[in-house]
Amino acid sequence: MKLPHDALVVVADGGRMALYRNRGNAFAPDLELIEQEAVAFPRTSEIGADRPGRAFESSGSRRSAYEGIDIHDKAEEGFCRSIADRIAILLPQAKAGLLLVAAPRALGMIRSHLAEDVRSALLGEIGKDYAGMSPADIGKALAKL
Repeated sequence: MKLPHDALVVVADGGRMALYRNRGNAFAPDLELIEQEAVAFPRTSEIGADRPGRAFESSGSRRSAYEGIDIHDKAEEGFCRSIADRIAILLPQAKAGLLLVAAPRALGMIRSHLAEDVRSALLGEIGKDYAGMSPADIGKALAKL
């Protein structure tokens, strides 16, 4: 993929986000880290260990359980919402555009919180999990796309 000089690249997953600037050329990206953020989610037992509720039939002896809420899912969705808000702020400042690279699940959550005009202004969206990679490895992977 051709990535213009000075383009911003947001690399994210459900708990980490890094913002890079391409200091290289379009065919050989050289990513420079601008900022990064990571969220440590506590264990479920520390947040709430309550079992899901039970429902009882008014006639008979049948019981059923309510589906439990996945607390980590809610935390990841909140983090992805904050990434979408950050992209909306960064995009007008990005001279050469902004590329979003996120793990497929996180990309879906981020997309759902991006306005349509923001999504259309992005250089692209890539559904790959590069969040744990070094800037040099990310640049090489983007050059191969």
